Amino acid sequence: MKRFDFLQLTVGLFSFRTIEDNSGNEYVVYCSSTVTPESLKDISDRTEFEALENHVHLLDKITKKEFENAEEISDILGKSLLNCLRAKYPDKHFFVYVSVDLKDSMIIRFHQEWENEEPYYNAEDDFGKNTKLFIFHE
Repeated sequence: MKRFDFLQLTVGLFSFRTIEDNSGNEYVVYCSSTVTPESLKDISDRTEFEALENHVHLLDKITKKEFENAEEISDILGKSLLNCLRAKYPDKHFFVYVSVDLKDSMIIRFHQEWENEEPYYNAEDDFGKNTKLFIFHE
């Protein structure tokens, strides 16, 4: 990835918009999302929709050294994204996740806390020794 592309990716992590479906559910998505009101039909799992729509691959081909040192960077990125979402949408509650997979990728994603829906990830789940998951929530 070129340096300027990486900067655009990073800045995009903190740019959001809302979109509403016919039932009055207001989704928070990245500004770069191509989702339209017409594409919001028949969403049965709002959490899953937002978590999938709002995921960004930060790095690919994670090395062992990167994997071992992922906690500090993940902590800063996750908290920064959560704080930005809180500031922009003070009446909403969010989950932010940073997952790091050895030899694969580092992904950041978020979703709102939806009533009567479970979070996208559960901290109790076992993702194996080659995956680290960091969860940030209010």
